[in-house]
Amino acid sequence: MSIPTTAAAPLQRLALLLFIAWRNLWRNPARSALTISALVGGLIVVILYASLLEGMMRQMVRYATEVTTGHLQIHRQAYIDDRDLYATLPSDYLAHIEHDLPTLHVAPRLYAAALASSATTSVGALIEAVDPVREPAVTTMLSHLRRGEASLGLSASTSSAASRYNVIVGAQLAKNMGVAPGDELVLVTQAADGSIGNDLYRVAAVLKPLEPNFDRMGVLMSIEAYRQLMSLESGFHELAIKLDDIGTLATDQQQLVDELAALQRQQPLDTLGGEAVVRNWQQLTPAVADMLQLSRSMLIILGFIVVGLASLGMLNTMLMAVHERSHEFGILLAIGMKRRWLLLMVMWESLLLALVAALLGSLLGLPLAHYLATHGIDFSASMPDGYDWGGIVFEPVMRGYLEPSQVVQACVLTLLVSLLASLLPAWHTARLKPAEVLR
Repeated sequence: MSIPTTAAAPLQRLALLLFIAWRNLWRNPARSALTISALVGGLIVVILYASLLEGMMRQMVRYATEVTTGHLQIHRQAYIDDRDLYATLPSDYLAHIEHDLPTLHVAPRLYAAALASSATTSVGALIEAVDPVREPAVTTMLSHLRRGEASLGLSASTSSAASRYNVIVGAQLAKNMGVAPGDELVLVTQAADGSIGNDLYRVAAVLKPLEPNFDRMGVLMSIEAYRQLMSLESGFHELAIKLDDIGTLATDQQQLVDELAALQRQQPLDTLGGEAVVRNWQQLTPAVADMLQLSRSMLIILGFIVVGLASLGMLNTMLMAVHERSHEFGILLAIGMKRRWLLLMVMWESLLLALVAALLGSLLGLPLAHYLATHGIDFSASMPDGYDWGGIVFEPVMRGYLEPSQVVQACVLTLLVSLLASLLPAWHTARLKPAEVLR
């Protein structure tokens, strides 16, 4: 079979080379099958890793926004710098933002440090005061309970003369202090007016681990209970905000900045507390944002490594094929075949191997990735409260999430690396000298 040489038949030449390359693959079916198997295995590993990594990143973003932080937060600059107790936002900021930007869900918060005491021990604690009505619209923090009920009002089990507020404590703090729902907890702190604030509270619930620092020290209470303890009559340290669509984060953040600028012109803030600052979740948790970028880079690097190792098998296969067919190639060169067409034929063989591997790898990898997305990898037997990675506590079930673009990228990566691996045997073929190989 000769290669068409007329200038009017380039497509015929390409089609003929493709046909010859396909036939050449199956001269040694066992060797081709092993090469394809190696590429298929590498592609499946890349698809599964991409699925798990995407699932972890989505879970990380969800925990960094929906569980505790929110998409946006507003603070005074002095509170950002020093956690200044007096650097509060005016209370009417909340009403203005809810009125002027109705698509935003806003929840106020207050913070303080305190000494928490139980019947057996005393430890340092971090008080976080939330609005039990608004907080569920911004985060799911109050629903992540290990034991008890998310009640932050006055305890119904006591008389009106000795009524006490309910609090929710972190899991590790509850363990360290030996308290459980129904127990009493004393909080002592320095109030905003310089007095010693102290009061007796009832533990209503124990939180699941959400964030390592808060898990060790956190005490949740209502804003009403906080104002009585701290003698702070008005203002908020933080306004946490949730968006309906995280894709509009930049636009909503700019609208909020403009709204705050207008409010500060109408009601100037004191200079000691500094101006009001809007930060998104990436600015609030830079370690998480950096980790997301690093994870995406790791996926590309691992993909090159895995597919590259699998392509070494292709390199070996093509070198052996070229060596075995040197006499045949010498004949083709002797009868006038251009070296570029010979080089193209060898590269066609590599490309066809990679295409078959990409097809089989996708067909086998997609059901496995779907299983990971549906069932996940369950670590609840050994880690019932989840696992800590990068300062965020994840659910004990690691689920995958596969996007179609990831499969396409993995297949393209396989094809590119395979073509790169075929350059050496193709170059070796193009340098053959007919007079030497025909002896």
